Amino acid sequence: MRAAEWIHLVVFPFFVSLAWMRTLPEGRRAKVTRLGVAGVGATLAGAFLLPRVLPPLAASVVRDWLPALLVLFVYWQAGAFFVRVDQKFQDRLEAFDARVAAPILRWLTRNRVGRWVAGYLELCYLLCYPMVPMSVGALYVLRLGRHVDQFWIVVLISTYLSYGVLPFLQTMPPRMLKEDWLEPLPVNPVRSFNIWILRHGSIHANTFPSAHVAASVAAALVLATLGPWPVGLLFTAIAAGIGFGTFAGRYHYSADAITGCLVAVAVFAVARWIGIPV
Repeated sequence: MRAAEWIHLVVFPFFVSLAWMRTLPEGRRAKVTRLGVAGVGATLAGAFLLPRVLPPLAASVVRDWLPALLVLFVYWQAGAFFVRVDQKFQDRLEAFDARVAAPILRWLTRNRVGRWVAGYLELCYLLCYPMVPMSVGALYVLRLGRHVDQFWIVVLISTYLSYGVLPFLQTMPPRMLKEDWLEPLPVNPVRSFNIWILRHGSIHANTFPSAHVAASVAAALVLATLGPWPVGLLFTAIAAGIGFGTFAGRYHYSADAITGCLVAVAVFAVARWIGIPV
């Protein structure tokens, strides 16, 4: 079995076990359980069934891409645990932004150049969805497909550490709060599209650390190490834009972005230290 498959065989049962240990509405406990069973089933099917029914290359390609789908299953599992806001912790995140991020956010709303930058950051944030699949595709194009499993080790662990905090620290995204210290952010078509995606596809809860930032930075670090420097620079720039875009658009608090970046760097460093070729 691949390392990514072992990770999923740990993560899915973890959330299922937690759902049965925590006080959750029956519907949510059932949802976490269904997703866990489906995720474990898909993982085992990819590991043992596909190599028997598909040619080796086709089976390998499906297994390369399957984690991109299973990440969503874990995301929905984590979201089912959101039952009440930890008001004290949320207030701390808000206070940190009001003190640290406020100058940047005010410049984005009051300055013509700032509004252009805000639009650029909205576009960067939109790229958080295709960032990881784009990275896998880049490994293929660069003839580095043999490293896809190592790539997933860094990306999945970084992402799932972020999701794993949600059952214990629960906050609302800042975009859903009334922030008196912040002027309304400029509206543009990309921001409207981002809001539409979140309205219809998100769990409507905040993840601390930001899983979007953790996954994007993790992917960029792997590509910066394995690929030629222009590719590494491109993906690093995208990851940086996603990091700033998450809190500039109030999709996350700035502390979410900072800790998401730190988680990815730490996971990457540990992976390198123990000899994983990334």
